[in-house]
Amino acid sequence: MSSPFQLTLGLDMRPQTTGATQYALWLCRAANLQPAGHVHAVHVIDPPAMVELSRHVDEQTMLGAFKRRGKEILDEIAHGARLHAPEVRGGDVLDELEAAAREQSSTALLVSRRAGAGARLALTRLGSTARRLLRRLAQPTIVVPPDLLCSSVGDGPVLVAVDFSEDSARALAWARSVATVIGRKLELVHFAEMPDQLGYAGLIQSERWDQLANEILDSARGSMVAFVRNHRAADLRTTVLRGSTLPALPDYAASRHACLLVTGSGHHGLAHRAIVPSVASETAALSSVPVAVVP
Repeated sequence: MSSPFQLTLGLDMRPQTTGATQYALWLCRAANLQPAGHVHAVHVIDPPAMVELSRHVDEQTMLGAFKRRGKEILDEIAHGARLHAPEVRGGDVLDELEAAAREQSSTALLVSRRAGAGARLALTRLGSTARRLLRRLAQPTIVVPPDLLCSSVGDGPVLVAVDFSEDSARALAWARSVATVIGRKLELVHFAEMPDQLGYAGLIQSERWDQLANEILDSARGSMVAFVRNHRAADLRTTVLRGSTLPALPDYAASRHACLLVTGSGHHGLAHRAIVPSVASETAALSSVPVAVVP
């Protein structure tokens, strides 16, 4: 009987986007599972490309060529892990990846981010496919830096960023199951956001400002205590830090050598997320650690 730990891998055949494949292999090795039985690679050819290519070759020949090339790429990365050839589909990239993940009852859908941290804009770093997947978020989605190697995955915990909402509770439940499978500790972190002191210059005395900041921090610590109690997580390491979630969260995950950073989707609905970038998306764009976003 197969394990319920299943990964759908969105296979990108462009150069320097092997991070998701590397990370899928790492997850399986950490869990002592054979990747061939737990990684389902999918490559999607979008409709404009299908139309253009169909002018030169019939559909079956086209799909076969992409399947062979995908198998070559997987073999180059896997080094004997014997991953199966990818499934090749034609259609909308998001629709097909989400459908494949549903069909496999996947634990997560993995995709590579477009660019490394050197890119100037978070929007550019994330890439259109990852950004749109996180907006729709039909299932837990792991966004991986494109140049990540198995050997560079952190030796630390699965780190869950919490804001004490139901989103955080779902993220914790999912992260707990993954941490158990891969044999890593689980930790929680929360950043207590402070008001912009400059915006209140001259209105609040500095002594009162320090008092207010300490009150906010104490309140957040109390909320963390209640959260772990309510979700049976009192045995976990918890950290409450003063400051803005971004860009502090990705930096903190890197400092903890986290093997995975997990966050909820945020409170906002699809319409809001289509306009305003979420903390989850921004974190995925900035992080050197793979980021899982849980609906």
